[in-house]
Amino acid sequence: MTHRAAALILALCCACGLEAPPVGGVITISPEDLEQGEVQSELRLAKEDRSDTLDVMSWNVEWLGSVENGPTDEALQQANVAKVLKQTAPDLIGLVEVVSEDAFTAVVAKLPSHRGLLVTAPTVASGSAYYSANEQKVGLVYHQRFTVESARVVLVDSQYSFAGRPPLEVRLRFEENGKPRTLVVVVAHFKAMANLDGYTRRTEAAAAMKRWLDAEYSGRWVLVIGDFNDDLDVSTYRRSATPFAPFLADSNYRFTTDALTKANVSTTLTFSSTIDHHLATASLASRFLEGSAKVVKVPDVIPDAKTTTSDHLPVLTRYDLR
Repeated sequence: MTHRAAALILALCCACGLEAPPVGGVITISPEDLEQGEVQSELRLAKEDRSDTLDVMSWNVEWLGSVENGPTDEALQQANVAKVLKQTAPDLIGLVEVVSEDAFTAVVAKLPSHRGLLVTAPTVASGSAYYSANEQKVGLVYHQRFTVESARVVLVDSQYSFAGRPPLEVRLRFEENGKPRTLVVVVAHFKAMANLDGYTRRTEAAAAMKRWLDAEYSGRWVLVIGDFNDDLDVSTYRRSATPFAPFLADSNYRFTTDALTKANVSTTLTFSSTIDHHLATASLASRFLEGSAKVVKVPDVIPDAKTTTSDHLPVLTRYDLR
């Protein structure tokens, strides 16, 4: 072993918190650890994709692509978001606070097994009518085994309650064990702020969404994912009743992220509440894998994530659709 190789291995061990091998010892480095002859010392996030489950992630990527808001280094933010998504590689990823269409395209381009659908895409019915160039947008990144059957903006009559961001509904077609399946994914971004106005509008938006789901998708596989901007036990506004109480009281629905609330797991790098959630209809919730809800620890690989990437953390849930 050369002195240069030994130094590189020692650096790798130190960076990863591993005990260095004894002098003269043997260490095996996989091809994945080598790039242009150098040993890579950065940590990696666990891959979240499993072949036997549907792995779903949501993430508020804080003004992605905006030159006026959010992280100031746009290229670095895009690279960091792409890095997290590529390493975790879930089947479906709901993104909110995407501003730039080009930034969204650039991130998706780093995921060769996935495709992307931003709400302003020409194939999204009415999307461009409700979202302008500089607004925060919602989008879905999906594995190529899914086919988009249809996509549209919904609950437009309640757009004010959604802070001008009506949800994106995407109907996905796929096969599971040779059988055709359809899954409806709704990417939503509820009104922010822990004040009376924010609380009132979240409450109104939640009520509107429940009425719509009750009427449109009774008994179907539907998953609502995104930034709900409030918690499930008590609201972030003066510990009032949660805006999502109607869903919690109805056995036809379940927040599959409820364990995160019960464990007081924060989904942001700023506040202590669980405000990013996944809501499933009962037929889909019955396929939820208990214990699978988790928050992806982005700071493990991006120590300055709050300033360079996002103040939110990705949230993951799993489902067995076989």
